[in-house]
Amino acid sequence: MRGNRINRFWSLVLMALMISYGAVASPKPASALSSGDTLVVTAVPAASVVGVAAAGYLLYKNRLSQPADAKGRLGYKGPGEFYIGGFFGGSFVPGTDWTYQIGGQNITARQMTIDPGVTGGIKLGYFLDSCPYFGVEAEGSIGNHPQPSQTVSLNPPLAGATTGRVSGQTLLAWTMAFHFVGRYGFLPDQEVPFGRLQPYVGLGPGLVMLYGEADLAKNFSLEVEAGVRYMFTKHLGGFLEYKFSKQWSVELESQQLAPATVTASKAVFDFDRHQVVVGLAYHF
Repeated sequence: MRGNRINRFWSLVLMALMISYGAVASPKPASALSSGDTLVVTAVPAASVVGVAAAGYLLYKNRLSQPADAKGRLGYKGPGEFYIGGFFGGSFVPGTDWTYQIGGQNITARQMTIDPGVTGGIKLGYFLDSCPYFGVEAEGSIGNHPQPSQTVSLNPPLAGATTGRVSGQTLLAWTMAFHFVGRYGFLPDQEVPFGRLQPYVGLGPGLVMLYGEADLAKNFSLEVEAGVRYMFTKHLGGFLEYKFSKQWSVELESQQLAPATVTASKAVFDFDRHQVVVGLAYHF
């Protein structure tokens, strides 16, 4: 039985790798991708999924054994489990200041507007057998964020103008995150001894690639999640989740701000995202 479980696990790892590759291979602005960027986009999701899979497998192999007479009783909280899931939802980016570097001068465009977008992704994780309240999780997601053409106030003025015009574009955010996850179980029964209702929180680092129309920024981020999962069966669960992603000093190299005397300049800004998603996961 253990061999079948491990075989199913590695089959799902392979599936996760295929989905991750297909996700990141979606169309990007041609001028934003160099050969080095292509290597990173391909290697990072593969290495992350394999890494968390290997870590989960080692934790599983070295777990503490549960008492044999505990199994089948409602007080028995284990064993932990692997899981793989997918999610889809909406994303919101609050207004933020963008600082353009034009002619050796820093020009700040106040409260740049970015419209809400959609996001989706996959996750793969493992809760420990010895302590099923805690686990690890790897996640990959893609979200789009339309940035409309808009007029912004400038400080200091640029070429005597106190307002400027920003061209519209669509920002595409690709995220690979690693979470340390804690959960608690309510409504235990014989089928799901840990509890069918499972609130959880997660925290960890992320790598975000933010694509503009003609350029790309790669940044590390802080990733936070909080949600609630309900186990419909011992293997199938649904979840509702809030996510927060924080990036500092993102740099896009080829951004336009009128009435600048150059066609493109560097823009520096913080990029915060709030996401609400729903999803399904298979536990085994």
